[in-house]
Amino acid sequence: MAGRKTDASIAFSVTDNVSESVRKMRSAMLEFKDDAEGLQQRLETLENARLQLKNIDLTDARRQLAQAKKELEELGDTATEADREAARANFETASKNYENIRNQLSLVSKQARATTQDLLDSTGAITRAENRAGTGGSSLLGALGTAGLLDMAGDAALEITNAAVSSALGSSVGGIASSAIGGAVSGAAMGSLLGPTGSVVGSIIGGGLGLIQGGTQMIQGMDQAFINYYTGAYDTASAATDDSLSSGGDTAAQRELDAIAFNRLLGDEVGDQFLADLRQTAADTPMEYEDLTGISRALATGFGDAPDRMLELITAIGDAGSAVGVTASDMEYMAQAMSRMESSGKTTLEYLNIFQDRGVDVIEMLSETMGKTQGEIYDMISKGEIKGQDAVDIIQQGMVDQYSGAMEAMAQTFPGLTSTLEDAMTEINNAMGDAYNEKSKEGLQADIDAYGGTLGEAISEANAIIGEGRAISENLARQYDREAMAALTQGAETTVYSEGQAAKLESMHNQYTDLVNQYQTATEEDKAVIAAQIEALMEEAQVMADSNYDASDMAQQLHDVNLDQITAIRENTAALKNAPWMQEYETEQAQSIGLGEKLLNDFLEYAPFIHLDSPDEQYDGAPLTIREGRSHAFGLYRVPYDNYPAILHEDERVLTAREARERDSSRPIQITVSGNTFGADLTAEAVAEALADAIAVKLAAGYGGG
Repeated sequence: MAGRKTDASIAFSVTDNVSESVRKMRSAMLEFKDDAEGLQQRLETLENARLQLKNIDLTDARRQLAQAKKELEELGDTATEADREAARANFETASKNYENIRNQLSLVSKQARATTQDLLDSTGAITRAENRAGTGGSSLLGALGTAGLLDMAGDAALEITNAAVSSALGSSVGGIASSAIGGAVSGAAMGSLLGPTGSVVGSIIGGGLGLIQGGTQMIQGMDQAFINYYTGAYDTASAATDDSLSSGGDTAAQRELDAIAFNRLLGDEVGDQFLADLRQTAADTPMEYEDLTGISRALATGFGDAPDRMLELITAIGDAGSAVGVTASDMEYMAQAMSRMESSGKTTLEYLNIFQDRGVDVIEMLSETMGKTQGEIYDMISKGEIKGQDAVDIIQQGMVDQYSGAMEAMAQTFPGLTSTLEDAMTEINNAMGDAYNEKSKEGLQADIDAYGGTLGEAISEANAIIGEGRAISENLARQYDREAMAALTQGAETTVYSEGQAAKLESMHNQYTDLVNQYQTATEEDKAVIAAQIEALMEEAQVMADSNYDASDMAQQLHDVNLDQITAIRENTAALKNAPWMQEYETEQAQSIGLGEKLLNDFLEYAPFIHLDSPDEQYDGAPLTIREGRSHAFGLYRVPYDNYPAILHEDERVLTAREARERDSSRPIQITVSGNTFGADLTAEAVAEALADAIAVKLAAGYGGG
């Protein structure tokens, strides 16, 4: 029957990404013999691997597949193609992993059935088992057959249950149910070897273990979701701060440049005020601050002496542009046209067409204001009869009359509100960036002063030495290469190799020369062999060059320097007080804590055997956080410290400190003296002293008066 056996290591040689359970099973299988005892051990190993694959690996793979599918389906319209590609790749990987685990489970199940059959065919084992069991009980053959059928039924029930329950109640509940059923059926299958009672007991135990296993997996899933959520929140917050600082720093830097430019264009301090007004305009309108500065630069050449007029023109152009739906770049062109007409004093069709082409009918504005037909306006333009300043005034007033309020209306639309919010966030980020840049200037200036002075000269000298030293080392390595190749191909003398190495190179040169001579008259087939031999000699010479350089005194001394450096860094790091190497580890540990911490803290906080006398007191060496208070349903003799939190219940009574002292003071002091003989060694003074001590004790306990 040996021909029917399938070794697990062969069966899984074609399977990618073999799971850990299968790897352990495969290595363990190699140790088993083919007698009845070895076959029984083999079967147990296969069963353990099958249970691991079915109840854990396959469940995890199915959950990962469902998660990947959900993430792919939830991608919205705003997702980039890179996001979609990554999600598809995750889904494909999860699908392959799921199918791989299914294939592994199938192979292990087949191997288990084959091993079961081999065990059945082992007549000696069957005979011994039947002799032990007696003729009246079930034979081993029947038990194994029952186990196989139960196992097959369990696989089917597992798939059906998982599909149905997961669909109705979710994958977590489905995993618990399928794990419980799978464990029950597997337990029944293994217990069936001991008869009906064994099947029942095995089913109960297996079901319970499966339920525990499934519940544990669900708890682990919940815990991992909790960890992923709060670590994701931490990473998101940290990244948001970095982004805010980066964006704010760029904004602050640009505004610093803007301030310099506009103070030169408009005058000192005038530029600062103008930019402040621009920022307010950006906050109140859909216009971006950067766009407004561009329009302002275009206007500055014609209206630089009148900042208030520039702001009025910006509003007029912004309203007109918003009304006709042009871009900020188009508005900048309009501003350039108005600035040129103002500064040149001329009105040309070229300037006016900038407005006309963008939907602002300035010809009509000129016609209505001047009481001329449009034809007459064109004729006056061609003759230069309209002054540039007059045209600008008319166009500005025309835009105010026709388009005033357009930006305000646009600001209430979704794009406008989005732009306004972006402006607000820009201001918020700028606050961080501006403060960062201003403070960083101190460090930058200190660096400039240091590296531009004697420190820079000293480091430059050190760098020059380091560079020259590295070149010397590399030149030596090159020399080893050159001399090795020259000795091999030309028979040249060497200066850096030892006598033994030089003799080896000379021998290689002779071999090389012979091969070159042979190559000249060799056949095509022999040439290929000779060429390979020459190539081998070249490579051997190169290896000799590399290894001889590595073995040189210089290379060894450089290696020793590196070792000393590593040792010094290690010792210096170990001597540091705050152990910086622990930071990353501690961060990882902090991000690995799940819901168990909350459960532990809640237990410690409300545990009846824990009593704290101060908010800073520690329990078992660790500080405890007092949260919302403690329950004292059985009373509390004394509040241990100020601001002590407590949970109170209906009908309980709380006294003030004064009321408590008054109530305690109403308890009379009672000192009982029994007997009338104190002994010959006690004087009257001793008795009085004892009475005084007893009274002091009572007073300290809160008794007195009455």
